[in-house]
Amino acid sequence: MSEPDLTPDELKRIYDEKTIREALTFKPQGVSEEEAKRYLKSPDGIKYLTRLNEAAPDASIDKLRERAIEQITSGRELPRMEMLDEPLVKIVPKGQTPSPFSPFWAKEADLDAAIQEGRNLSHHFALPVTSESPRYDVYRITPKAPTEVFVNTVAPTSELDGQVSKPGGARQYLTPNRQLYEPHEFVRTVDNRLHLPVKGHGIRPAVKTAGVLGTAYGAYDAKNQVDAAIATARSNREQWVRGGEETANQAVKTVVTGGAATVGAIPGAAAGALTGPVTGPVGPVVGGVATGGAAAYGAEKLYEDSRLQQWSKTLGREVGQLGYDHVSKEGRLLRQVNGLKEELQHSTEPAERARLQTRLDAASAAFGKEAERNGRYFEGRACIDKGWEQMHARFPKVDKDDVNEALARHIDAGKQPRDAVRGAYSDAVHGKYPRALPHEPLENYRALSNEQLAQKHRQYVGEVAQGRRTVEALQSNTDSHNNVDQGWPKALAQQRQAGRVQQGANELWRDIGHLGAIREVYKERGLPPPELPAELKPRAAQTERIAMVQEGAPVSEFSVREAQSRSSEQHLAQAHQAAHAQTQDTARIAEAPERAMA
Repeated sequence: MSEPDLTPDELKRIYDEKTIREALTFKPQGVSEEEAKRYLKSPDGIKYLTRLNEAAPDASIDKLRERAIEQITSGRELPRMEMLDEPLVKIVPKGQTPSPFSPFWAKEADLDAAIQEGRNLSHHFALPVTSESPRYDVYRITPKAPTEVFVNTVAPTSELDGQVSKPGGARQYLTPNRQLYEPHEFVRTVDNRLHLPVKGHGIRPAVKTAGVLGTAYGAYDAKNQVDAAIATARSNREQWVRGGEETANQAVKTVVTGGAATVGAIPGAAAGALTGPVTGPVGPVVGGVATGGAAAYGAEKLYEDSRLQQWSKTLGREVGQLGYDHVSKEGRLLRQVNGLKEELQHSTEPAERARLQTRLDAASAAFGKEAERNGRYFEGRACIDKGWEQMHARFPKVDKDDVNEALARHIDAGKQPRDAVRGAYSDAVHGKYPRALPHEPLENYRALSNEQLAQKHRQYVGEVAQGRRTVEALQSNTDSHNNVDQGWPKALAQQRQAGRVQQGANELWRDIGHLGAIREVYKERGLPPPELPAELKPRAAQTERIAMVQEGAPVSEFSVREAQSRSSEQHLAQAHQAAHAQTQDTARIAEAPERAMA
């Protein structure tokens, strides 16, 4: 029988023993393999490979790279190198011992903090199912001399075909050469279970008695997701705090140096992401520094070396913490959950406890939903940051704020970060470069049943067919001045006709995006998409792509007069050439958000 905090035995029985034991379906959702490969070419990455080579001098370089990539992609971000001269610890299921080669370790203070905060250790360290245990043995290694470690954050993971997911979030220390450390030694045994501290004592929630604490845990156990939501919220809170910290720092720096304030994409907008428009810590900081009138040659370097910089960051962090706890919806809900939990722990009157339990259930559900939403939003923001430089080089007129605003809309529609980022790019780019990227509809078609999906497919097949006929009819009207725009000056008639063509092309672009998204869901479910009518088969769709070219060659440029002056062979060659060029261009454009989400 499985423990309440562990993967149910019923789920594990679906898979064979080897799949579970060797974690064959275990997938970290960390940095991409491409990012890891680029990192290995950096000075820190070369040092990482060097340490791996020292540990296994007989291994081939390909094998060392494979190991390095596997270890680096376990983190949410690329590791930073630090010098370490203190012990590290690791948890293993009770009765087991660490591998002599395992590179994944943590600081004991971080482990102690996770235990004090009542974290589910299996979720916090994103351990595979085979490493889940009601209790863990803690082992310690000590460096023989100060040595390099590589630090990052444990990435979220999925396992058993996505049926088991863990948020991660722990800080991990990668040690690619364990020979630089003393042999591991046993420290103590700790519980994996959620801790509910009352009056200084930890409560084991598996004992669900009729008492207050048992009831309080029952609400959390029934939700089965609140511990993960709390872990997500801690990550969101850090983004918020970083936002306040960096905003204050850049504001002070701007006044001191006279430079333009630039705030990083995730930190600078963290407050807005969680609360909407709020006044941040900029005003009082700028006011205080401006009074001093500090601005001179070399001020930027002086500022970076000064205590003023540290002070502004500290102040920003404090304001960011207060902002999350008291201004953001997520922070307010978390305080409500904690307050109700504490009230429930100290209440003994049955009717009052029932009332508190009902409120706690509702608050927990609302908090979990908000934290999950914000977690997806910040993950999307991080992905936009990673791919922004390349995307902005491709579309320089696109503003990052427009992309982030569009991201929020797609996140609120229930999309996962990968899909939401694609949608955000599509919306924002279309505003400056019409139809330059495939349309990504706001609707989340993955949430529909097969029957609903079939109904939507029929709807958009009709919309695309009609839209195509509309655009062709608009294209064929080469002189609207003599029909629909009679009485208008010729120049204005041409503008009005061009506007109608563009509007028709935009509507067709959107309908094609809907239809494509629906058919993609069919493929994801392993179902053959419904047959398309002959007029929308690939050959017709390819020809139609000619009309969907980018801003440099709008639809209205393909006129009937031009068509009549060319042979059928020339038309076919042009169609193939335009379709091929557009396909290659779209693929290159789409790569940026794809890579950012990897």
